[in-house]
Amino acid sequence: MHPQTLLPFLLSLLAIHTTACNPTRRSTNTNTNTTTPNPFKIGTDGPAPPKTLGYALNHMGLITNNLTAMKTFYGSILGMRTLFDVTLTPEYTVTYMGYAQGGRNGTGFQTGTEMTTSKNNMYGLLEIVEFSVSDDRVVASTQRTNTFSHVGLVVPDVVEAQAYLEGAGVEILKGVGVPITEFEGAVPNALGVGGFAGAHLEAKRRLVEAQGLIGWENFLLLRDPDGNLVEIQQQDI
Repeated sequence: MHPQTLLPFLLSLLAIHTTACNPTRRSTNTNTNTTTPNPFKIGTDGPAPPKTLGYALNHMGLITNNLTAMKTFYGSILGMRTLFDVTLTPEYTVTYMGYAQGGRNGTGFQTGTEMTTSKNNMYGLLEIVEFSVSDDRVVASTQRTNTFSHVGLVVPDVVEAQAYLEGAGVEILKGVGVPITEFEGAVPNALGVGGFAGAHLEAKRRLVEAQGLIGWENFLLLRDPDGNLVEIQQQDI
């Protein structure tokens, strides 16, 4: 498509299909309120500062209470590969994990050596840090709202992903097609609207009513072994 026609085309798609975060298949979005304003606002930022040319988000970090369990969950179940473990002291270990090619699985197998060599040119990596003798037990976002919310993944088929994860014994906090209706508990805590957000019930009710605008009901939500919320969405086809 010619560059001059690309932006109008994308904007027209956005106007027609406000559920930009939704699965593009098996949609259960039933919001038909045509008077509700479109919640999406296209960014109007100009070019980034020249000094930031080449900057990219390489990884996010988690502190864990149980490195073995976290590696099993993100590796054996969710398919991330271990780049390396660095045992700086007998008590302190840093682990890097990620998907092949720094993106989606299936784009080519890479050994740990190959991924480590490419580490600083990859995206979407997970750094997991464990201090095994810490007396401070980490409180996950599903237990207490904090500055961390969730890990987000995209998958080719979110319905199939749910069936796979249920078969693997993973606890599903919210299944595909199930709306969020509670103001208390793990999911609201991690989304910043749980009990720790106060008694602003009317504001919370409005949020529950508006969730169809971004397709929250179509997200698959679960938690990792440390209690962090993991959000899984359908990738665009």
